[in-house]
Formats: sequence, structure tokens, C-alpha cells
Amino acid sequence: MAIAEAMLRYHEAHGEWPTQREIADQIGLNTTNMSPYFSALIKKGIAMKIPDVGRRNVALTDKGETLVRQGWQPSML
Repeated sequence: MAIAEAMLRYHEAHGEWPTQREIADQIGLNTTNMSPYFSALIKKGIAMKIPDVGRRNVALTDKGETLVRQGWQPSML
């Protein structure tokens, strides 16, 4: 499962954006490996940093949500 898709599913289920640990657990990655993935999503405009919210500091952008809902895969951008 893609990180962006996992983020959207978590947000829809819980009403808040997931932590990096929650996403890592959900998709089976080590939390120490998550930072480059989030950085790539931010660079592509799929995700954004949210200042001053503690651990839940990465969210999908409107563009990211739309792409995930349309079946976007990371290799498509």
C-alpha cells in the first residue's frame, strides 16, 4: 500500500493525520526509513508539513488527496 493512500485512509477513519510511526506500522516499514518517503511526497506537492502540531505534522495536500482518490501511484508523477 502506498504511503499517501495509507495516510488518506487513516485520516478518513480517525479524523486526523497519522504519525510517521502509524504509517510505518500500517505498511510494514521501519520508522527510520520513513523520512525520505515523506520528503519525496512533499517535494512533489502530494503532502505538506503542518507547523506546530507535534508528531502529526504531515498531511496530504488537496492535490494529493485528489490523486490518491483517482488511483495515483508514485511512479505516475
